[in-house]
Amino acid sequence: MPRRWPPLNTRVLTVVLLVGLPVLVIGIGIVLSIGRYRLKEAQGERLAEMAEYMAASVDTYVFRSILDASVLARVPDIRQAAARGNERPFDNRAALELDRQWLRDPANSAERSSLLDSSASRFLADLARNDSVKREVLVTDRHGRLVAASNVTTDYFQADEEWWRQAFDEGRGRVSVSDVRHDASAGVYAFEIAVPVPALSGNELAGVMKIVADSREMLTGIGGVEFGATAEAMLVRSNGSIVFRRRPHTEGDRFFAADLLREQLETRASRKEPPGPLRFDAAAPDGTGRLVVVAPSQLGRSFPVLAWFVALSVDQDELLAPFRSLVWYLLLAFALTAIAVLAIALWLSLRLAAPTIDSAVEMHLVDHAQPDVGYADGPDTKP
Repeated sequence: MPRRWPPLNTRVLTVVLLVGLPVLVIGIGIVLSIGRYRLKEAQGERLAEMAEYMAASVDTYVFRSILDASVLARVPDIRQAAARGNERPFDNRAALELDRQWLRDPANSAERSSLLDSSASRFLADLARNDSVKREVLVTDRHGRLVAASNVTTDYFQADEEWWRQAFDEGRGRVSVSDVRHDASAGVYAFEIAVPVPALSGNELAGVMKIVADSREMLTGIGGVEFGATAEAMLVRSNGSIVFRRRPHTEGDRFFAADLLREQLETRASRKEPPGPLRFDAAAPDGTGRLVVVAPSQLGRSFPVLAWFVALSVDQDELLAPFRSLVWYLLLAFALTAIAVLAIALWLSLRLAAPTIDSAVEMHLVDHAQPDVGYADGPDTKP
């Protein structure tokens, strides 16, 4: 007769499958969720460290430039040039007239020639030639009249300029730093540092010195960031406009996550949270999801016009690429474990459905009745 498979215990099979497989699916889902979260957190922390480092580099560069400018303003040639300028009587009308002539006549006039031929101007010209960061340096007396310059400037009278008024500060003198912008005189994207020039004796203000500093060296760290193929770093203002990015941009371009940045800043201010990196998800203009990390510059505390932020963003598909390989490994583990659970369930159902040894033995020990056997001598005859 053909061999028959033992019957399945469907109740055991069903219980094992209903208990084992859902627990396995839930466990795989929890592992995937934790792995994705941990990877994103680790990458986000790495981005935050990079953003903080770049913001600190920008702060250090600007403060070092301010210190250099303050030291330069105390050079004797500079202080003497400002003092000699103050010896001349100040006539506002004459200063404005000379300023108009300066603008109308681009050729070197006698006034310009004598000014650029002074020892202070020659010193500044040498400084600008040997230091590519300092694109232009000029010095005025305490009335705003130009007394020394590294090169020919576009105007003569500086007292009507905002940077001069801030640095002069009604005769008290203070450091003034401008935002990064295109400077027509120097022909570069630069920022301006204006510092007071002290008198030869005492702490009185003798004049003001301005340095037009090329911003490329300051922004090198932002432009050279390397964090995958899709990572991008920007220096942005608190209103969302872009100060600098590696890709070409025009004045007025905005950070793609400017609105989310403003909301995050408002939320932090309402909760009175300490300053630090911000991290959030945002959609890029092309629709891709990006992880954004923003680190504030500390310059805004001293110079409100420099309320800058370093923003790092990276495509989330690239960010989570290592996670996708992990998913495949987990799916393979899930398949193998599911096969193992199914095999165990089948074995248990077969095992529990088959008769036990005790029952088989009992079947052999059943007392069977002996049939009556007749003999030739009669029923009562016994051997």
